[in-house]
Amino acid sequence: MFRDPFCRFSIFRRVQPLVQNTFHLLFAFILIIFLVTCYFSASNENNETIKQGRDAGHYFTHTTEFNKNIHNAPLSLRENTLFAFNSSNCPYKEWNQIRTDSIPNANRHADWAIQIKKPSKYLYHTSFALLAAFAHRDQIIVTLTSENQFNKTVYCRYYDCHRKEIFYHFESKVFPQSTVFCARRPGAEYISISEKLNETPEYSVPIVPRLNKPPHYFTVCMATLYGDEPKFLQIVDFIEYYKLQGATFFHIYLRNVSNYDRVLLDDYVRTGDIEIIKMHDHFWRDDFMWHNAQINDCHHRSKFFSKWTALIDIDERIEMRDEKYKTIVNYLDTIKNLQIVNLHFKVQWVIKQNNTPATYVNDKQIIDEMNFHKYQNISQVGALWDQPKCIIRPEKIAIMTIHVPKAVYSGEQFTPVSEKIGVVRHYRNVKERVFSNALQRMMSHAPFKIIPISKWIDENLTKQIINRVKWVYDVIDVTCEEKQKIYKKHGGISAPCWIEEKAMKD
Repeated sequence: MFRDPFCRFSIFRRVQPLVQNTFHLLFAFILIIFLVTCYFSASNENNETIKQGRDAGHYFTHTTEFNKNIHNAPLSLRENTLFAFNSSNCPYKEWNQIRTDSIPNANRHADWAIQIKKPSKYLYHTSFALLAAFAHRDQIIVTLTSENQFNKTVYCRYYDCHRKEIFYHFESKVFPQSTVFCARRPGAEYISISEKLNETPEYSVPIVPRLNKPPHYFTVCMATLYGDEPKFLQIVDFIEYYKLQGATFFHIYLRNVSNYDRVLLDDYVRTGDIEIIKMHDHFWRDDFMWHNAQINDCHHRSKFFSKWTALIDIDERIEMRDEKYKTIVNYLDTIKNLQIVNLHFKVQWVIKQNNTPATYVNDKQIIDEMNFHKYQNISQVGALWDQPKCIIRPEKIAIMTIHVPKAVYSGEQFTPVSEKIGVVRHYRNVKERVFSNALQRMMSHAPFKIIPISKWIDENLTKQIINRVKWVYDVIDVTCEEKQKIYKKHGGISAPCWIEEKAMKD
């Protein structure tokens, strides 16, 4: 009788070697059977767990080898340097490591603040109402929507990526109207303005870098959109027209438009053609009262973003009249005189009797309703200061107003453009929504005559408008049966058209 074979008792020492080897083989055989049984038992349990998970509507992926590699990954594996920071760190940015203790042109600003007629306080803001901020090599420019804080002493307040304050403020002035120039601070990602250091400033805004070579040659700022007239056709006409003229980006200032119009704007954002700047703050003002703040922001937003920038309304088209200059950029390319920093265009008005359509119906409707097809009765050229519009070199302008710079850092304050070279074609709606004398002012430039736009612009602009409008609004439909197939995939619900058809049959 043998004792437990797993124990080493003396009986094993007395058996013959052959018997001893037999027991070793038997032990090994039993051990192998045990291990194989354990392996398949665990595998069956795992398979049963997966099956139960599937029955419950959950899907598991057997990733034993993958998980083994993850858990056994060497601890010495190095993190990608792009992600070598934690929640308490702010990522290092090369452009944001500069400190300055002054701002350029500070003395000139102080002199202008005395020499230039102080603007009347406009609206009822009790705080600054920050709109945006732009970092340049030697300063940060903050734009405001308030228009009653002129020349007030303020403090620039800086914040890191976590919006924690960096306690190195800078004293400045509100100059020009709706603008504060601030010094640079290392690590500053956000900025705010306060009148006192011991008060809580309003919400900070991100600092957008404007440090490199301007990415654009010619851009356009569209004055604030508002009002009840449908605008989708005017918007697409405006953008596609100036793209034909060589513009490569648009800043669109928005107060309000219909949801239908907004779909078109959002599609232009999607394709990288425009940036939308929402005009809104904490204080009352009527929709048409945003123009000054919009012009000021466009001026500073365009500095080192574009070499040339046009500041115009949705119903205005700068039109080249000289055969030597097919487009606006063709004309801009010929300007070599560094003293020219503001091109001053006179205006001709076009009588516009009706609103543009609210929705797209078909191609013929859109072609017929295009402003340049429907309205061609144009006035005589207005006088030099009769609502002119400008194309400017933003970085050389110190103070910009709706129709002309008030001060420049260098160059001529304005350079008139002959009407033989170019004019502004202004489509003026006869319905006086805001300004009661607008129609009378337009009609004072009679007699009117029919002047269509250039044939090449007509052909190309018509095509581009149709293409964009159809892409956005001419949505490809499918049958109700096809819709129902998709709806049924979502928990067995039914398409509205399917429910309606079923109700009609019942």
